Amino acid sequence: MSEKKKEVKLCGCLIRPITVGKAAIYAAGGHIHRTSRVVAVHEQNEDMVHFETNAAHYHLSMSPFPQAAASPVPVTLAACA
Repeated sequence: MSEKKKEVKLCGCLIRPITVGKAAIYAAGGHIHRTSRVVAVHEQNEDMVHFETNAAHYHLSMSPFPQAAASPVPVTLAACA
């Protein structure tokens, strides 16, 4: 009987492109992380990537401000001179 793989869901960014056969390297939570070798890339677009290693399925959201839409504080951009 096969074991169910761990599901890892997080928000961050890729340090380098995902390549099957190589470790994925990503930044999340203020730290840089390295996975075991990638065995498959299931979905990838500008907002997210879903890839699989021997031990886990990773769902990495690459949205720059995932909580911005829910923020009660208005956000404005400052201009630099």
